[in-house]
Amino acid sequence: MKNNYSIAIVGNKDTILGFKALGLETHSAMDSKEALKVLTDLKSQEIIIDEKSGETRPKYAIIFITEDLATGISHEDYKKLSKSALPAIVPVPGSKGTTGYGMKRLGKMVEQAVGSDIFKE
Repeated sequence: MKNNYSIAIVGNKDTILGFKALGLETHSAMDSKEALKVLTDLKSQEIIIDEKSGETRPKYAIIFITEDLATGISHEDYKKLSKSALPAIVPVPGSKGTTGYGMKRLGKMVEQAVGSDIFKE
């Protein structure tokens, strides 16, 4: 039985195309509203790990999303998506470069995990 987690990326087609070659599942979204729908769908996917007990686990360990799409998702919706440990939703720079949003989110994730924002200057 396969117990490997999958990794996905959500972004516009031009940005995510190269990630397919790295083995990531690519999911295109034209705007933040569409990206939210894709993230919600990906987050809900599970794998059955024990047929007898019906035990499941998330299909994805990490879902990357380009910063340009992530910044358009409301704080409340992002909080709902991030309330469980897996999959981790991680913003990454898009084709237009970084906005700093990904590093800010990563800082919050680290602060939650270790109790201190180690990226703070």
